[in-house]
Amino acid sequence: MNLTPRRAAASAAYLGLARHLPWSPRPGGRAARLVRAGLARWMLDVCGEDVNVEHGAWFGSGRGVELGDRSDIGMDALVIGPVRIGRDVMMGPRCILLASSHDTRSVDVPMNRQGFLEDRPIVIEDDVWIGAGCVILPGRRIGTGSIVGAGSVVASDVPPWTVVAGNPARIVRGRRPGQDVQDAVASGVPPSLVELDARGVPTDAGPAGAPAQQGRTLG
Repeated sequence: MNLTPRRAAASAAYLGLARHLPWSPRPGGRAARLVRAGLARWMLDVCGEDVNVEHGAWFGSGRGVELGDRSDIGMDALVIGPVRIGRDVMMGPRCILLASSHDTRSVDVPMNRQGFLEDRPIVIEDDVWIGAGCVILPGRRIGTGSIVGAGSVVASDVPPWTVVAGNPARIVRGRRPGQDVQDAVASGVPPSLVELDARGVPTDAGPAGAPAQQGRTLG
């Protein structure tokens, strides 16, 4: 599909200049934020109100990317759509959202000659916090109210109101009082997404480097 003249002009201005303007907290950052948001409105398939597209963020021409009200695309992010980002989503710096992947099914043809698999859209629901340096793989859905810890690789869907972390990302705890990790498993979350100790008991991994705490309830 060819770019419309408006999208092509906005893309050129964004990629050539606006994405290199200062990060929002830096001097001149407030004006830079307004410029980036204004151009994003002409580039993205859907762009909500009061969005923040940070310094260095790359999303091509914006085709296939939707950004909801009051949501971020973080500093130096790489977004390859189709990607739908809901409302009130926070995104740390240097996150990677990939809705496409190389085809590696044949062992008789070099991988760099096999092309790409069909795109699998990424969906990030409302009120989500994605920490710095996260990688979200094709076809993943991140549920409402969830938190993805810094540096996580999201290879499975993330259920609503949970905190996940690690590579691959696993459930650390729930955000709602009394939320049980087994509820997430019962709702269809793959067991591999749940962190278990040697006895098969769900654990609360706590902060990075902290000893795991045993127990079923994720409070």
